[in-house]
Amino acid sequence: MTKVSLVLQSILDMDNVEEYILEEAEKLFMKYGTRSITMDDIAKQLGMSKKTIYANFKDKDELVTKLIIKMMQHDECSMEERTIQSENAVQEIFLMMDFLKEMLSNINPVIFYDLEKYHNKAYKIMMDFHQTHIYEHVKICLDRGIKENVFREDINTEILSQARVAQINWIFESDLIRSGKHSLYEVIQELSIHFLFGICTLSGHILINNYTNKVKQTI
Repeated sequence: MTKVSLVLQSILDMDNVEEYILEEAEKLFMKYGTRSITMDDIAKQLGMSKKTIYANFKDKDELVTKLIIKMMQHDECSMEERTIQSENAVQEIFLMMDFLKEMLSNINPVIFYDLEKYHNKAYKIMMDFHQTHIYEHVKICLDRGIKENVFREDINTEILSQARVAQINWIFESDLIRSGKHSLYEVIQELSIHFLFGICTLSGHILINNYTNKVKQTI
């Protein structure tokens, strides 16, 4: 048995075959989108037969759906980490932008078009995640900022949380992204800074400028 076969066998002997398949499929989907990647491509990437893949996933649609669920769970944990790490609500949003920059740097925007057109269940899961988890996260952040006196106390957190979610959904569906004219992070950063300046107090504005300068120094 070759070295490669031994490595593959050790993976197959483990209980996380499904996890391994998802990790390798994710690399292909994020780079090329889902439509152009076949189960044969995934099998080749994994170095295993399609039979093994179909033993874990009914079809490509189920594979994509489980991958999106896995990614949403990871995003939720990452958002919680940034909240804990942040010193204030303004920094929390900047840390979120850092996370998005890292996450989106290896994603081909075509993936979002593919999800909407060819994987309705997975796309709905992503949109539902925005409407629930991201909405709650934004609202908690806004309430925190008001208590810290970095966000204006007269803002309506419910309205602005819904507006922020709608803004995020628009980004993923925008032709600005799908045409390749602008990167996902570029659009998110521009809208996030605009959003912050609209809700911040004078103290918050000072923090925005401080964090913006720090970002520029690292570029």
